[in-house]
Amino acid sequence: MSVYVSLLQLGSSTVGPIIDRAKISSSKVYVILEKLIDKGLVSYILKERTKYFQAAPPVVLKELLETKTKEIEKIKKDLDENISKIEEIQKQKLPSEGARIYRGYKALKAAWHEAVLSIEDKGEYLFFSVGYGDDAYLKRFFEKLARELKKKKISIKGIAHNSEKKLYQKYYQKFGYKMKYTEIKFPADTTVAGDFVLVFVWDKKEPVVYSLKSHVLAESYRTFFRSL
Repeated sequence: MSVYVSLLQLGSSTVGPIIDRAKISSSKVYVILEKLIDKGLVSYILKERTKYFQAAPPVVLKELLETKTKEIEKIKKDLDENISKIEEIQKQKLPSEGARIYRGYKALKAAWHEAVLSIEDKGEYLFFSVGYGDDAYLKRFFEKLARELKKKKISIKGIAHNSEKKLYQKYYQKFGYKMKYTEIKFPADTTVAGDFVLVFVWDKKEPVVYSLKSHVLAESYRTFFRSL
C-alpha cells in the first residue's frame, strides 16, 4: 500500500523516488510494483529505456477491494454451509495416537482447535490452570472458545489455584466456566479435550504447546481431574 500511495503523491515516477518516499529497499520495490501492475493498480511507459510508473485512480483500488470482499463473503458462506462436513473429514484423517509441538500464538490456536474438534457433542473440556488467565490475548481467545464450545453444548470445567479465584470469577464465570479451586500448584497449564492432552509452556518470546493424542492418557487425566 505504501508504494501505491507514494505513486499517487509522486505522479509519474521512476523507481528511485518511489523507494525514497515509500522507504523500502530496491529489491522489494520491483516485486511490489509487478504485483500492483498485475492488479491493474499501476501502469508504466518507457522513456528512453527507462520505466516511468503511474498509479491508477483510487476508484480502481476501491473496486478491487469490493470484488475481493465479495469473493471472501462467498468463501465464508460456502464454509459456513459445509463446516460440519469439513470437520468430519478432518476427524477421519487425524492419527489415532501421536505427539506434536506448536510454537507461537497462531499455532497455539491451531492446537486448541484440533483438540476441540475431537470432543463429541455434549462432551467435556477440562483444564488445569497455573495462572496465565490474565493474559490479554488469552482472555479474548478463551471468550471466543467458550462461544464455540457452547454451540456444541460442551461444558467447560477447570481447576485453578486458590489465588486465581477472583480472576476466574471476574472474567470467565460469565462464559459458563465451571471452576474448582485447590491449594495444589500444577506444573503446567494442561487441557484435556477428547483424546488430546495439551501441555502449555509460556515462554517470554512465544508460547509452546505440546499436543499429545492418546485415549488412555486423556482418560487418566480425566480421572485425576474428577478426583480433586
